[in-house]
Amino acid sequence: MSQGDVPSADEILSFASVHGDFVCIPDRIFHRFEIILPLESRLEVFKDALLQVVYLERESSGGGGLSPYEVEDFVDALERTRQKLLGGDATL
Repeated sequence: MSQGDVPSADEILSFASVHGDFVCIPDRIFHRFEIILPLESRLEVFKDALLQVVYLERESSGGGGLSPYEVEDFVDALERTRQKLLGGDATL
């Protein structure tokens, strides 16, 4: 597979945003992106996309960056926060 066949992080997140009901705003100049997560977002789709980005970055940089565990902890914290905002049981 050539380097041109590998999707970029913003492509992964932009594609996932359609299925996950969130917004991805890429900034290609500074190589970063902004994510807007409404309460109805599908966090499992968001988490899968972030994990793909983590693996992509680890392959291209040879390690470093976030670990998959940090992504999972982050998304779990988002879910707990969402449950609190919705008035549900926040204990998971």
